Amino acid sequence: MPKNGLFGEIIRTHRLGRSKASPYSSKGLSSRDASSSPSFRFFLTLVAISSLFPAAALAQAEEAAAPLSDAAQQKLVAGELLPSIPALVERPTSSLTESFGGNPLQWEMLGLALICALTIFVLIAGWAVMRERRRSRERLINAMEAIQTLQTKLDRSESLLDATDQLMIIWNGNQEQPVVIGNLVSNDHLLPVGNAILAFGNWLQIDSVQDIEAAIAKLRATGQRFVQSAQTLNGNLVEFRGRTSGGRALVQLRVLEGDEHDRVRLEHEVSRHRKELGRMSTLLNSMPMPVWSRDEDGQLTWANDAYVKAVDGGDLEAVLEDQSELLDHRGREAVLQIHERRSQTGGDKDLAIKRLPIIAEGKRKIFDVTDIYLHPGSVGIATDVSDLESAEKALDRMHLFYANTLDQLTTPVAIFDSSQQLQFYNAAYSSQFNLDPAFLDSNPDENAILEKLRINRSLPEQANFHEWKKKFLSSYRDVEAHEHWWHLPDGQSLRVIAAPNPDAGVIYIFENVTERLDLEKRYNALIRMQSETLDHLNDGVVVFGSDGRLRMSNPAFSRLWDFQEDQLEGEPHVAAVLELCRRKYDSTKVWATLIGSVVGLEDKREGVMGRMDCIDGRFLDYASIPLPDGATMMTFVDVTGNVTVERSLQERNEALLAADQLKNTFIQHVSYELRSPLTNIIGFTELLTSESFGSLNERQREYTDHIMTSSSSLLAIVNDILDLATIDAGIVVLELAEVDPVDSIRAAAEGLQDRLAEKNIHLDISVAESMGQFKGDPKRVRQVLFNLISNAISFSDPESSISIVAERTPSDIIFTVSDHGCGMPEEYLGSAFDRFESRTTETNRGGAGLGLSIVKSFVELHGGKVTISSNEGKGTSVLCSFPIDPQIDAQSTTAAAE
Repeated sequence: MPKNGLFGEIIRTHRLGRSKASPYSSKGLSSRDASSSPSFRFFLTLVAISSLFPAAALAQAEEAAAPLSDAAQQKLVAGELLPSIPALVERPTSSLTESFGGNPLQWEMLGLALICALTIFVLIAGWAVMRERRRSRERLINAMEAIQTLQTKLDRSESLLDATDQLMIIWNGNQEQPVVIGNLVSNDHLLPVGNAILAFGNWLQIDSVQDIEAAIAKLRATGQRFVQSAQTLNGNLVEFRGRTSGGRALVQLRVLEGDEHDRVRLEHEVSRHRKELGRMSTLLNSMPMPVWSRDEDGQLTWANDAYVKAVDGGDLEAVLEDQSELLDHRGREAVLQIHERRSQTGGDKDLAIKRLPIIAEGKRKIFDVTDIYLHPGSVGIATDVSDLESAEKALDRMHLFYANTLDQLTTPVAIFDSSQQLQFYNAAYSSQFNLDPAFLDSNPDENAILEKLRINRSLPEQANFHEWKKKFLSSYRDVEAHEHWWHLPDGQSLRVIAAPNPDAGVIYIFENVTERLDLEKRYNALIRMQSETLDHLNDGVVVFGSDGRLRMSNPAFSRLWDFQEDQLEGEPHVAAVLELCRRKYDSTKVWATLIGSVVGLEDKREGVMGRMDCIDGRFLDYASIPLPDGATMMTFVDVTGNVTVERSLQERNEALLAADQLKNTFIQHVSYELRSPLTNIIGFTELLTSESFGSLNERQREYTDHIMTSSSSLLAIVNDILDLATIDAGIVVLELAEVDPVDSIRAAAEGLQDRLAEKNIHLDISVAESMGQFKGDPKRVRQVLFNLISNAISFSDPESSISIVAERTPSDIIFTVSDHGCGMPEEYLGSAFDRFESRTTETNRGGAGLGLSIVKSFVELHGGKVTISSNEGKGTSVLCSFPIDPQIDAQSTTAAAE
């Protein structure tokens, strides 16, 4: 802020520019006197205050933007930084007085004038504001009343629209989304509601949709009104009325009913028929064939452009006025006679077809005239067939030429038309199939010919003749030629070509290829057999020609002698080939003998054979065999395996004989040295337990029970080993009899009652009704079930259950034993049936591992099979399937042993 106030700089410049005294000084008034006037000072005060408001606001903004220091804040509180109002007033007043000089009277009058002006301005402005507020309130009240009136009218209009079953669609200017008011009430359930009505294609027929959308588009674009009716998909009629109001486009919809509906429907039918008539008229006028219509008196009533052109009549009006006829009198009479003749014979009187010569466009042409009698009147059409008749004559001449040509062929040919009627055959056809020419001249259909050929055994034998004939006759529907092969019962082979006839139908060509096929078959069989035999032989084969050159060799020959692919190319000489073979067997005498067998000049060629002991350890049997055409075939057979196997078999045979003797000895020792003492132990234990020689105390009875249990277990193991040994030796013979599944289960379970009671295991037995019996060894079946139940007890928890299910299928009896114990890991299932495979668990020490192996062996001896499934932690299920009527043979015995 300048030191002298807002105008300090101006006052200073004014003082510097003045060189004379102020004009106020001439009147004797000093600037100080002028500034001392009350009115003038009041005015200056107002000006100063008004000029200071922006500066004060600016200072306040700057002070708000920058934080004050502590000292500045203290001064502000003390009021030292804010100048007083008198000081603000005093500064500009003194400045103006000093600047302009001072006539107090003038300054006072100026101040009063300004005050009066401001007062008047304030009064007028207040009065204007109050008046405008009053007017605005009145306008607001009027607007609210107008809105209420319009809302009432709108509600009344919507109620009226709803009551009259009408719907109004309103577009506001170029707004794309219209307003839909009202609804359509009808029995048509396809009529949509709300804005869905705008999807005209969903409920109007397609031709109506196009007309309505075009009318609405024109209404919105140009304001053109329209009234149209449209048909819904269910056959109802809806009226559309389109008009404009202001800048809005309105479309009114209502469902037509009663007489109005019937009237509009008739109008639709008339419009449709009119369009159909117009299209037919356009079509007939565009046709090149003359078309005409007559009334009941035979007078022409209409003709197309082709008719007018044919009779050289200028236009249609002239033709109708002159009654220009396309047909002459004779032609019309011929048509009338056909009508009469048809009516007399009971035929179709309404239709007459006649080929007539007609003068058209000044030329004589041939037309096919078709006249149809339609009461009252008739219509006719004439088709120009001049070119067709000429072509038919030319075609007849060509057919005659081709027929004469085909009749000279030795290949059978037959031509059938589209109705499968025989139209042509040559002499070779009749001779090939031994058909009577009189029969063929009657133009039989192909079905009759095929039946006759079937009777004559001139067709290939078919399992389903009707299906084969249907497929063969499909050539009439094909557009490309097809080839069939007929191998007749008499040994002939025919190549049948069925080609579509350009005139519709089929042309058959029967080529007898019996001799050719026989030669090709024999030749191909020989070549194929030779090639396949040589290529798949493990023996090396090489053939040399009479000149000693290589003719052929098989892959085995190259493998035996380690030949490279390019070493046998170019037909090398036998000496070069055998020289390469000397790398593995260096015997000059043998190779010279082989070379001599190929290129030798002896009168009688003889074969050579022998065995080679190669340096790589292989043994090869060689042979040189002379061939009839002068060639020589050499064979090299690798017998290393045979020699090695022969030696191994001899050694193994000796070992097997010794092992067999040892096994037999072992079985005998087990039978007499183990089984007999165990039997004695068990007998004496039972004797002690019976207390025949005195009573036993509790401790002694406990010991005898342990002896009995251990001896029984050991005896069971010995019996299992003996069973497996007899199975391996192949000396087990099943004693087949009728086996009752229920009795077998009961007998196996009774032998394990002590173990079941010891663990308090419940045995659930489920047997299907009408199980019946099956053929098997009752002892072995009980042993299988015993081992399965025993194994399930071993791996079951106390207080659990074991289920035994017996089922019957048409061919098998199936036993399934399931426990709910610890189960088996998945990796153990593959070896569960192996011998001496036992698994120890927390609650089971594990047995000898022979139970499941014996089960598998005895089930397979019966011709059955065993499967096992287990879920670790949930239990194991073993399924044994016994055939109801087993076919026991050596193969099943061997499989069980393995």
